[in-house]
Amino acid sequence: MTDTLLLVGAGIMGRGYVDAAHDLGLRTVLLDDEAWREHHESRVAHFATPSGGTETDWLQGALSLADRHRPQGVVPFAEQHVLAAARVQERLGLPGPSLAAAEASRNKAVQRALFAHAGLPQPDHTVVDDADRAAEWSRGRYPVVVKPLRGMGSVGVHCVADEDELRADLDRRDVGGLVLIEEYLDAPEYSWEGLVRDGEVIFGNHTRKVTTGPPEFVELQHQLPYVPAERDRADAQTAALVAAAGIRTGIVHLEYRDDGSALRPMEFAVRTPGDHIMELMCRAYGHDLFRSVIELSLGRAVSLPAGRPRTAGVLFLPAPRPGRIASVDGTGEAAKRPEVVRVGQKKHAGDLVAGLHSSGDRVAHVLLLADGPAEVDAAADLVRGQIRIRMEPATAAPAPRPAPDAEPPALAEDGPTVVLCKWRPDMVRALLAATPHLHLVLDEAEADRAAASPELLGAARAVYRVGSTDSVEEMTGVAVDLAVRGVRVDQVLCFSEDGQLGAAQLRGLLDRTAASAAMQAAVRDKRLMKHLVAGAGVPVTPWASLPVGATFADGDPLPDVGFPAVVKPAFGFGTMSTVRVESATEIAAVLRDLPKPERLSSGHLVVERFVHGRELHIDALWSAGKPLFLTVSAYYAPRLDHVPARDEHETPRSRDGSYILPREDHPELYERLLGMHTSVNEALGIETAVTHMEVFETPSGDLVFSEIATRIGGGWVPDMLSAGLGHSVYDTVATGLLYGRTADATPPRRHIGALHLRPPRAGTITAMPTDRQMRAVDGVLGWRRSKSTGDTFGVSHAMDWCLLVVLGADTAEEFEALLDRVESEFVIEVE
Repeated sequence: MTDTLLLVGAGIMGRGYVDAAHDLGLRTVLLDDEAWREHHESRVAHFATPSGGTETDWLQGALSLADRHRPQGVVPFAEQHVLAAARVQERLGLPGPSLAAAEASRNKAVQRALFAHAGLPQPDHTVVDDADRAAEWSRGRYPVVVKPLRGMGSVGVHCVADEDELRADLDRRDVGGLVLIEEYLDAPEYSWEGLVRDGEVIFGNHTRKVTTGPPEFVELQHQLPYVPAERDRADAQTAALVAAAGIRTGIVHLEYRDDGSALRPMEFAVRTPGDHIMELMCRAYGHDLFRSVIELSLGRAVSLPAGRPRTAGVLFLPAPRPGRIASVDGTGEAAKRPEVVRVGQKKHAGDLVAGLHSSGDRVAHVLLLADGPAEVDAAADLVRGQIRIRMEPATAAPAPRPAPDAEPPALAEDGPTVVLCKWRPDMVRALLAATPHLHLVLDEAEADRAAASPELLGAARAVYRVGSTDSVEEMTGVAVDLAVRGVRVDQVLCFSEDGQLGAAQLRGLLDRTAASAAMQAAVRDKRLMKHLVAGAGVPVTPWASLPVGATFADGDPLPDVGFPAVVKPAFGFGTMSTVRVESATEIAAVLRDLPKPERLSSGHLVVERFVHGRELHIDALWSAGKPLFLTVSAYYAPRLDHVPARDEHETPRSRDGSYILPREDHPELYERLLGMHTSVNEALGIETAVTHMEVFETPSGDLVFSEIATRIGGGWVPDMLSAGLGHSVYDTVATGLLYGRTADATPPRRHIGALHLRPPRAGTITAMPTDRQMRAVDGVLGWRRSKSTGDTFGVSHAMDWCLLVVLGADTAEEFEALLDRVESEFVIEVE
């Protein structure tokens, strides 16, 4: 009978458990976040998600799966999974570290009590919930280290030099609960990774680490296996610590300092070590230790490393100072070194870095493998010099991105298999940083632009070229080729309006859900969109369909939507061929003269009642129906105000652009729009997608749905969102769609907005603002040119982009003054 293994968590660094279980022929049940479903589901017998992110949610999910599947083994991955796994192990009588040891691993104060009871050497310490008691204990002991009782990754660990620093630190923590304060040990820091069976250590590995030291001890380098000068003493003391903690069976990660006479424990965990240490051990020892942990959990005979190990290491690279990352250079050069296994990058150009306070602040990492410690150290030194992280002030305009072919793209270690339709170089870079398994589908119109970026094209697993990404026949051919080659596609993405239907065709043929195909049709055809949204009870302005070739002679009945009205293409975007009509008599002339944009195949139209009021756009990223971010912005003027009048060559005079409404200033509006957006998503079948939704707010405060697209907004919107998030919106969208997680927003200013600057009329551009001129204005956060001197500028529609400028200020008054200054000083001239 096949054994069943319950994995509580896996993510990316725990994928070794999924692979090892598959190789062992086990029936694997995985409890993990929804973001990892598509990554692991095909490799396990059953995939389930917890109802939330707390330890209680993980416990409820694990107990439910255990009742249904009766596993013979349970393996946790990260901190939040440890207690859930231990309780299932105890309940079913399965091998594990013991519930008591698991609970102790989650509380540093309990660990200190256990080690003290066993008489083991450790730092002098106290546990307090009061600043005065903390100060009293610390007098005469400075420096001391303050730690949360729970945590990992150096988060919340801080060394203080005196009482003023101690009280300031405790004030920041809002001490009302317990914290651990202990003496600072000025001794080298190490970790020990061991396998334990029935209380006996059957394998042990020592890892040398380098940290930033006080005050926050962020880890910068690991190397293993480290051989202590007194190996027998070190091994005996780790065995004593395992016994004191009551650890029975499983993997152990222990952090300690060694002053040469005694090993002094800092903390231990009964889970997989982080920072890629498990992979480093597998590579150094030439043995699958993920498999060994699974064998322990099943009570089977355990395979262990044999032979002389090599040396493996990981080097973490922080930003040299706080600010905005201008570029990360030299990763491609470093990756070519024979000792380098791979280079990974967590932060990218445009991201803001507040400093180095925890492991989450590190920018990049490099995995190394060589025959001995000296070779790994030498390679680390060389790589440290090759990879250069260039910074600029957080408030400075982001440096122009390097040409796409100037630097090889950063490649993720692993990830889902993704097909991207249409050429978007920023999105291609972001996706490659999130997964190396990227396939591209490009149409003829994009061939020249894509060819200018050979490094990006070369990094893709495959590049398909079609006449049109909306061609059913051509997209079917792409789907069949992927299928017969055995490529299992996890996601099909398209961030352009044209191409959505082709992406839906591709998705459907690759056995993705029918709901996704229906969603793509609904977000392209405004008639189906409005029909479904109105059916869900969301307010929609009256509208009617005008099929291809619709004409109205004198006396023919017209669609009764009310006037003024707007006529627009059913498949259009960006106000292309959009016209306001004031009366029924105008419609016949509009239908006769309205041009069909070259980018559209369909001639179907929509006529809808014009909505008076403020126009908003809501940009959001959704994972499993929940927003990872949601930003509400207001246009300075409705988009229709920027549509040129027929037969005129002058640019509309109204201010063009939008600005983000701070959530704290508009909580009720955000709540109402979140409710509307959720209803729209449900009506259209949108669950995991990036969306750009437009809504009108009438003078009476009512909200009226206009339209929605499953893409990043156009024009200035990506630049403005990147400023509002404090990091690239493309990277955010890539990691959010593929893995269901995003970094916290860190905007440089409270009020963020953007302007589209253009000349007063159509013509040839003779002068534009210089980079130096724009950089000199405080509050200009960035800019992007779509036109240059000598280019021709037209006014056929509101998407005739010229110069996009992103702005930021600390107050609303300063922001308004900044808008006025930029519009008056940044002049574009034409002849």
